[in-house]
Amino acid sequence: MNIEHLIKKSDELILWLDKSIDGVEIQSEERSRLAAGCLDVALEHHKAVILLIKNQLYGSAFAIVRSLFEAYVRGIWLHRCADDSDIERFKNDNFKYGFDRLIADVEKLPDFNIGTLSSIKKQAWGTMNSYTHSGFLQVVRRNTESSIQPNYTEDEIIEVINNSNVYALLSATAIASLSGSKNLADAVLEKLCFL
Repeated sequence: MNIEHLIKKSDELILWLDKSIDGVEIQSEERSRLAAGCLDVALEHHKAVILLIKNQLYGSAFAIVRSLFEAYVRGIWLHRCADDSDIERFKNDNFKYGFDRLIADVEKLPDFNIGTLSSIKKQAWGTMNSYTHSGFLQVVRRNTESSIQPNYTEDEIIEVINNSNVYALLSATAIASLSGSKNLADAVLEKLCFL
């Protein structure tokens, strides 16, 4: 699948997610609202990645993928793992746990105990950090033989689009869990299977 076709499919996914999630009711208690806020940020980051790639702003798109992944994991953690004191620390922007801890806590949950999140982190965290923090992987892709300009391969761009689409669908699954909507969860899982 080429980039142009994948962007078209991603735009369709964004519209479908917006339509499917619009109007879904989330409990108004603090924990649910904070978790939903994280997941909504993840969905916005997904839209930004696709928009940036569509406009050939690849470096910025690549940099956002880590934030998308983190927002997804943090949303799940706040919803299903955080205790009341964690929620208070989060509200005061005094969060004390590293990302490894969040993943470890989430992977203790029955729905996540196969290690997928820690596997993603192990395989991709260094790369995500390099892109996010203007490390070597980001900087080297700004060089061609004759100039300084974006120089990302089609395979790299496709990988970023695919990963972003998966993280967006996972975020929508978490929103379905927050809302208790089995219909939304089933529809999102069906989309994930055919991605």
